[in-house]
Amino acid sequence: MDEDIPELLDVSGVAPDVQPTEPVVEVSKAAETSDKIVPATILTGYLGAGKTTLLNYILTAEHGKRIAVIMNEFGDSQGIDQSLTSSHNGATVEEWLDLKNGCLCCTVKDKGLKAIEALMAQKGRFDYILLETTGLADPGQVASMLWTNEELGSEIRLDGVVTMVDAKNIMRQMSEHREDGANDAQRQVAFADRVVVNKTDLATREQVKEIDDMVSKINGAAQILHTQFARVAVEDVLGIGAYANVDPEMRPSSHAHSIDTSIGTVMLSAPGCVKWSRVDEWVQELLWDGRVPGSESDGEMQVMRLKARLAVADFVPVGSDQKYERATVVVQGVCEMYDAFVVPDTGLNSEAVPYKLVLIGRNLPEQLLQKSWATLIEDSLIK
Repeated sequence: MDEDIPELLDVSGVAPDVQPTEPVVEVSKAAETSDKIVPATILTGYLGAGKTTLLNYILTAEHGKRIAVIMNEFGDSQGIDQSLTSSHNGATVEEWLDLKNGCLCCTVKDKGLKAIEALMAQKGRFDYILLETTGLADPGQVASMLWTNEELGSEIRLDGVVTMVDAKNIMRQMSEHREDGANDAQRQVAFADRVVVNKTDLATREQVKEIDDMVSKINGAAQILHTQFARVAVEDVLGIGAYANVDPEMRPSSHAHSIDTSIGTVMLSAPGCVKWSRVDEWVQELLWDGRVPGSESDGEMQVMRLKARLAVADFVPVGSDQKYERATVVVQGVCEMYDAFVVPDTGLNSEAVPYKLVLIGRNLPEQLLQKSWATLIEDSLIK
């Protein structure tokens, strides 16, 4: 059951850079951090999964973090967020509210990025953005909008997608039939970087294990957390850096599932340094043309997420003239978009932390993908 509405402070008529109860030193500190790129986390999950309870905790707990929370921006609002929305002549008005623990909160019925754009005008008063979506929202579309907005691109970075699921109902939700394939619950798990299995006290140990196995089958790259009453450490949902690197862990799935899903995970390994130009072409054909490179069209194949950490040769970042003869590169993709950037090489070329490329999507032909990737490795591996 959701908690009480967080207590709000009336800041009407106060300049955006000064809060009524803040000392001057805090304003100076905010000004010093106003030029930093702010990480943004997308929080998604079905109605009843526990998102509102988690948000209430974040908005009331004394965790020492300055978080800007945007609630249900991408659809109709329900619950506590309705009390944080003001209306004028039937139109929803955007309103930022300061909370006693230093957080900011906003709700607006809008399907674009208007709230985030308005929020950035107050940059320096928060260190993190937490964007909650409605129960049926597609986190892939939300992530894509954040990624493609040029004005926001220099101010915020996509930090990760956190999906909350209800341990009592998630198996039923994932089994709901949808004509075009994967249903909303399955897609939310597929796009997740972390899956929070909430209300584990309402499920048996065997049921929780079945949920874990199902999540692993759909998205073997996502980290799974178990909780009750949505009690999750703030550090587990904010600043997780999911788009800044690739987790080396991949969980095996038991393959014995009661739910039929077309979504799955395929992992491709790289034994050493490969030519970036070949990898770039391979990724483009896969994401943009919707087919396995070197093969005919694969019809219903759809890549939802791509994650890779690779050792590459002759890497040139997009929009840069700098060329790296050798570099460790992270590649992150959502649907048809992807980006690649250099990360520090900390002994990643090892059995403990191997180079790899992970695909999560619908109707992925694993054998065909493995064969195509093996051909790329054979042709472009630097020996």
